[in-house]
Amino acid sequence: MENQLDEKAILRAQLTNPRWMTLTLAIICSLFAIFTLLGVFVLFSLSTEGIKADAIHALKIARILASLFCLLYAIFALLLFNNYSKLRKGILVPKMLYFALSVFVILSAANSIFSGQLGGVFLPLIILLFTIKIILDLGKIK
Repeated sequence: MENQLDEKAILRAQLTNPRWMTLTLAIICSLFAIFTLLGVFVLFSLSTEGIKADAIHALKIARILASLFCLLYAIFALLLFNNYSKLRKGILVPKMLYFALSVFVILSAANSIFSGQLGGVFLPLIILLFTIKIILDLGKIK
């Protein structure tokens, strides 16, 4: 009986770092979703009167991408909050969400680079480092 309690305590101690990093990522993703939602509202409120067809096409693409990113950040935030609650209870979570978040963040950083916003690369790279650290920490737990 005592051995089982010790195993649970060891598991909780090993999950402490991934738990807090997951909470941090969940908060960051929810803030990204809120700010992107504000950007979507601004993009949809812009008037297209007297604008060339190329600019209207670029605006439509920006609206679609911003809406997609807002939706994906919101989904990741909800899933990360769910993982945080599981980690808080001492339940080991699969690493697939963190792999998916890593791929999404890489695509987000690439989108920032291609659109010429080099300042938008740093926070996704920090998120990427957090996800890699969580994946490594969860990989050590057996």
